Amino acid sequence: MSCESPPSSSECSIGSVENNDVKCEICLGKGHGNHFGVNTCRACAAFFRRMILGTGHRQKCRLTKDCKPRDGRWFCKKCRLDKCYGLGMTPDNIQHDRDAFHSSQLFLENHKRRKLQVSTIPNTVEKVMGVPHSILYFKREKLPKKMYTYIDLGYLVERAEKILRSQPEFDPRFSKMTSLEKLTFGLKEARKNQKTHVSALKKLGKEETCFMWESQLITATNWIMYFDEFRQLPFRHKFDMLKCMWHVWGRLERLSMTAEMRVNGYCGKRQFVVSHDSLIDYDSISCDLEWSTTYSKEELQCFLDAPTYHGEPLVDSFINVNPTDTELVFLLSNLCLRLTGKKLGGEFEEITQRLQDVLANSMHKYYEKMEMSRYAHRLGKLLSLGNDWLALLHKRHDRLHLAYILDAFHVKFSHPELFQYSG
Repeated sequence: MSCESPPSSSECSIGSVENNDVKCEICLGKGHGNHFGVNTCRACAAFFRRMILGTGHRQKCRLTKDCKPRDGRWFCKKCRLDKCYGLGMTPDNIQHDRDAFHSSQLFLENHKRRKLQVSTIPNTVEKVMGVPHSILYFKREKLPKKMYTYIDLGYLVERAEKILRSQPEFDPRFSKMTSLEKLTFGLKEARKNQKTHVSALKKLGKEETCFMWESQLITATNWIMYFDEFRQLPFRHKFDMLKCMWHVWGRLERLSMTAEMRVNGYCGKRQFVVSHDSLIDYDSISCDLEWSTTYSKEELQCFLDAPTYHGEPLVDSFINVNPTDTELVFLLSNLCLRLTGKKLGGEFEEITQRLQDVLANSMHKYYEKMEMSRYAHRLGKLLSLGNDWLALLHKRHDRLHLAYILDAFHVKFSHPELFQYSG
């Protein structure tokens, strides 16, 4: 038989047309022609070629090193390859450019190019930090300590401590209220100065931001003191728990207020109520960021946009669930205690669990009073809202953590523990 392909064919030196009279000398099955100097079938020829170009030198026999084919099939690659060599098969005329996966010149060049590109990337970028080039592009030189903005919160901490050490006097009618009802009354007291027609802030800078922190911390401290079981704890426990809770409470309370104001038509879709007398408009607010970062507002979008930072995705969730004041207080309290117990651990986890049980019992009494004996579905919606908040919190924390890795902010606090859940 004459070969139909050119004489340089790697797999056929005599014939490429199948010959029924030829037997494969390797597997003793139906042959195809002369490949690499031996009469073989296509499968054995392809096997030999793969072994030469691939991992043939690493093959080992796990049996007696004298394996035989069974019904035309080999189960040992090492012995099959040895028989190929023993019968005289040689790799001298293999066409290396026919194997697109292992030996083509183009593949080798591309492989070397990719390897070179990877080796030139510093370990501190994508291999270690996982920072995309698009974000690394914005990285600034680390500032010397003297150029950091220092925020002294000592006076604010003293005010909060004074409230926690006090023994407030409540109306005698309070004695008949459940803990949840007292906290609900406390929320109404905290909101009694809330205006319906609030003005839009023109600028958001250091002064405005610090004022919001002060307002949220003092309001949260006054509110939590309506909780009898919390008030009876040792001062150190109360203070450590407050440091974990106040920022979460402040953010969630403003989220619910923004939802309420939008429903009543006092706040636009692109506006967020940040205090009792002011809101911010995402599209028109002027942000003074020089006190906290060397990045521009546009560059910070890579880390966290303003709507996501304020928790905008949850406003619609609050509108849809439309919790009552008592349900809102239960949600706020449950989330604050849940995060605090997880953060502080140990005995605090037991304390927060006990306080959550007190509120759960009060919630049960509330639904009974409202003649809602089957409230599981309603409670499920509230808890789902809380889980959405936790998911958003983790997302925001991850993005801000990346910003801190890249030294995006240059602010130092006298009491950094106050911002454990500011992410």
